[in-house]
Amino acid sequence: MHYEYNLIRFFIAIHNIQPFEVTMHFKHRLRDATFAGIAAFVAIVCLSYLKSWAHFMVLSAPLGATLVLLLLLPSAPLSRPKHVILGHLLTTCLAVIGLEWLPDPVLGLATCFGLGITLMVLTDTLHPPAGANPLLIYLSGNHLPPMDFILPNLTGTLFLVAFASLYHWAFTHRRYPFGPKVAHHNDAPAKHKTHP
Repeated sequence: MHYEYNLIRFFIAIHNIQPFEVTMHFKHRLRDATFAGIAAFVAIVCLSYLKSWAHFMVLSAPLGATLVLLLLLPSAPLSRPKHVILGHLLTTCLAVIGLEWLPDPVLGLATCFGLGITLMVLTDTLHPPAGANPLLIYLSGNHLPPMDFILPNLTGTLFLVAFASLYHWAFTHRRYPFGPKVAHHNDAPAKHKTHP
């Protein structure tokens, strides 16, 4: 009997949904998706020009995944600047060291990948896209000076955090990286005095 009652309430709720509510929900999603897509386009163009100006590779697949998180999930704990910047920096440095001491493409890559996850968790800098840095560095086959890996990665993460902060301030009214804006009420409720 209880199941039938809940089923009836469910169908009544569906019946009472107004087309206007569905339309507005779709409009909001379309607006957010459009803004995020345009922002991603602008960010990649800026990184491409930054690459030409700085003469080192700033664009990478892990940074692309980071950009998605910063634009669409800015309030997620793993999207905080500390996680983004230090997570990428830690795994990149680890891969650079591993490339010198464990050049084997299988053993070295597996060690750096697993150790990178462990260290990110222990240092509270877990950022999933950063886990791909050892894969990128080992599979690229490029034996470059350490700073040629570290500096572009650091530059890219700093740019993305600044870009995401500006984007959310201008278009989504979120205070990334400081979280959602909290309204402060100046008028505190008056205390009622009790008379004996």
